[in-house]
Amino acid sequence: MTAVATLPKINGLNDYDLVKLLGEGGMGKVYAARHKRSGELAVVKTIHGHLLHEAKTRQRFQQETDLMRRFSHPNAVKFLQASVPGVDPPFIVMEYVDGITLDALVQRTDRLTPLRTGKILAPLCLFLQVAHDNGLLHRDLTPANIMIVNEGTPRETLKVMDFGLARQIGFYIPSGQLNSASSSIDGGTPDYICPEQIQGRQVDHRGDLYSVGVLLYGLLTGHVPFEKYTDPAQILNATLEETPPRFGHWKIYGIPAAIENLVLSCLAKTPRDRPESARALIEAYQKAIGCRLIDEKTFEFSQKSAVCTLQERHRIDPRDVIDRFDASLLEGTAPMKLRGFVDGVGGEVVESDAGVIKVRLPRVLGVEPKSTGWGWFKKEEEPQLDWVAMELHMAKKRVESREMIQITVTKPRTAADTVQLQRDRKPFCDTVCRELRAYLMVGR
Repeated sequence: MTAVATLPKINGLNDYDLVKLLGEGGMGKVYAARHKRSGELAVVKTIHGHLLHEAKTRQRFQQETDLMRRFSHPNAVKFLQASVPGVDPPFIVMEYVDGITLDALVQRTDRLTPLRTGKILAPLCLFLQVAHDNGLLHRDLTPANIMIVNEGTPRETLKVMDFGLARQIGFYIPSGQLNSASSSIDGGTPDYICPEQIQGRQVDHRGDLYSVGVLLYGLLTGHVPFEKYTDPAQILNATLEETPPRFGHWKIYGIPAAIENLVLSCLAKTPRDRPESARALIEAYQKAIGCRLIDEKTFEFSQKSAVCTLQERHRIDPRDVIDRFDASLLEGTAPMKLRGFVDGVGGEVVESDAGVIKVRLPRVLGVEPKSTGWGWFKKEEEPQLDWVAMELHMAKKRVESREMIQITVTKPRTAADTVQLQRDRKPFCDTVCRELRAYLMVGR
């Protein structure tokens, strides 16, 4: 007799009963759950117990929760609720989507016709256009993260899932590059990662369009571009160095050249050679197949159906600003420079998100003086440290003909900050700003 796995008890999940384990990955597990009163199914996502102590994992999970809470669209899986701070393991409750993953559909059908592919591309582009317009990158668009709903019917559409790697568009440095253990890729699926993410450069909305290009390539040919490689490092190197094979390489003929060329343009090594937007991509695809799949009204409805408050996420309180200046920072050197400064003052990076880096810097407190002669024989006291939380808000700007980064340094206030503590910390914060300016060679 096969043993039945025992479902765990998740603290704080009071409105739902777990039904079964749907799957698990490197970061956590996903369960089907049923609402106790309505009986409706939902999906519960949690972190593995052995990863609860990893700050990066918790940060990524919290970021996924925050982004899902602040952005909704008909073609994205719906956020229902999340655990309150301090609950372990943290969890997210999402709508249960009854359908088939695009991955399973491709495995069953091998490859799709250009028209069927276009019918999948259309709702995906509707979602992406709204997401990108609101400053959101998905960064993990793979067949496994796309659910096809009402498959094979006139009402067929899709839902984009798994926002674990999503982030806001902006001047962004992966947290791995700001710590001693550098990781320029910062997550993702090797076959679908764009070249600029592999190189640790800035990634904008066209990074998602590269992933869409791999999706289209797979739907039309039944293969990913660099399928001959199985080692992730080889795949990443091929993404940087090799040209994707033409469809004929896979003995796929009969697909209009305009479609093939459009797909290959999505796979361009340089973002500027890809379609300029998700809307431009679907418009070009419709033209290539000679069939209208969505119109102006559909785009308008898509925009109006979205709810987004992402722009409020890192709003700066003017009272928290302690310095603002322009620095000449190149994308390639910014991680090294900022990491060098934080390491140099003995600090640590708490979180890195689009447009903001949160750090903790140590302020050394005074050590009690030795009051008697006997004190000289005592062991040297360790200095006391006051860890001061500060934020570096960064945005690109052009000054005359030069590309610059505007850096706004803030000291966010908390409920524990008394007036006296703010006064005590002010000289330290001013010194940090002076040293940061000097380090980045910025004049007053």
